[in-house]
Order: sequence, then structure tokens, then C-alpha cells
Amino acid sequence: MSSDQQPVDPPKPDLEDSTNVAQAHEEVSCTAAAASREQQLRENGLEPVSIWLMVAGFIVAIVGGSVLFASNNFFSYDEFTKQDYVRAEYDGNKITIPMALAGDTYMKKGAALYKNCAACHGADGAGVAGAFPTLAGSEWVTGSGAVPALAIIHGVKGKIEVSGNTYNGVMPAMADGWSDFDIAALVYYVQNSFGNTVGEIYSTEQITEIRAISKEHGKNAMTADDLKKHLDKKFVAAALTPETMLNLKTGEVVDASE
Repeated sequence: MSSDQQPVDPPKPDLEDSTNVAQAHEEVSCTAAAASREQQLRENGLEPVSIWLMVAGFIVAIVGGSVLFASNNFFSYDEFTKQDYVRAEYDGNKITIPMALAGDTYMKKGAALYKNCAACHGADGAGVAGAFPTLAGSEWVTGSGAVPALAIIHGVKGKIEVSGNTYNGVMPAMADGWSDFDIAALVYYVQNSFGNTVGEIYSTEQITEIRAISKEHGKNAMTADDLKKHLDKKFVAAALTPETMLNLKTGEVVDASE
């Protein structure tokens, strides 16, 4: 038995005569595109950057750059180096050794190191009556290079008479991590400042001899009796002459003709 009725095709919508096909298709396309955007997955960190955040960063970069380059001294070597730092000098493509006379070198370096001592002994080396002994005219300072060096390395404890006054306290060890050049420079400075005029320029080899004495003593602080044993210390190594040229950074003797 046959029928004139045609089967319904499910994939195709049954459109009314009043339906605008083009408009319906456009609405379907827009809806699909919006749904597609909403369903997109982004990994953390890959989200789009806000345009306002980009603008703010750009403004900060401009302001920061103008501040940096407006300062004439911002990148100046003199503004950003440590006090008493010595840099190598260049002669063409050759690095030359920065050097100076031994006395000048020791005095400059010793003055910088003495800042570690000034809080107690004073900037003028006068000390504090009843508390910290004077370094000016002190027999412990001017009598032998070994004595102030040992005091710097070990510190001093117990009663000690200085320039007719008795003190009873503790001086801490000062030279932890110091080089022989550091110790020699500070000894030279205190022996030739505050009215002291010893004049001897101790070599690093002489400080090596003092370190040998220090090693025998151990790590204990020195007493007045300990220091007295070395007031007449005679060095085997020779001292430096005022004309000796030294490397300003290491204190090594250099040949000025090189």
C-alpha cells in the first residue's frame, strides 16, 4: 500500500514559510562562535595582558630611565667604589701596577685600618682616661714593632701600665683575616701618628716572624708580661726603605723600572 506522504528528514528543520533562512543561519553562527570563545582553555600564565598594565609599565620605564640618565654621577666610578679601593691603571693594552712609596702606602692604608681602633683609643690616639690607654708616646707602641703587632693579633687582657697610668681591661683581637700587609700598615700608622715618630717601615717578611711568635703563644690574649718579652725583638728580615716602591693593593715590592 503506497502513500503520497514524504518521510521527515530529521537533520533538516521544518521551517515555516515565515522563517528568514539567512537570518537564522547568521544567528546560529554567532551563537556557535560565542560558545567557542567561552570554551577555550588557557594554561596559567598565558592569559592576555591587560592593556592598562602594559601602559603603566611603559610609563614606569620612561620615568626610571629619565631619572637614571639625568644623574651625572650615577654611573661615576668615584661614586660607587669603596674608600681606599685601588684599581689597576692601563697604558694602552697593558695593565700597569698602581704603586707608591712605602711610607705613603703604609700611612694611607694604616689610617683606613685605624678606624677599627678609634672608637676606644680615639681619633687622636689620646684614649680615654681610666678606660682606654693612650697611643701617643706609649712605650708599648714605640718600643718595638713586635709589641703593637702582637697586641693587634691577640688582643690584650689584665693590668697594664701605660705612660704612668694603670689600666685593667680587655682589648679584643683585631686582625682576624688580616694580611701581613694590613698588620704592617697599621703598626706603621700608630708608630708614626699622634706625635710618635718611630719611622721604621716593617716588611711583610718581618710580620711573618711576628706570626711565628703568635703561633707559639696560641690563641689567648696577651698580658703585659707577655708583651714585655718582645720589647727588644730584633728582626732577621730587613725593613723597607722610604724609597721602596710598593703595589698599592697588595703591599708587594715592585720594580719601578718595569
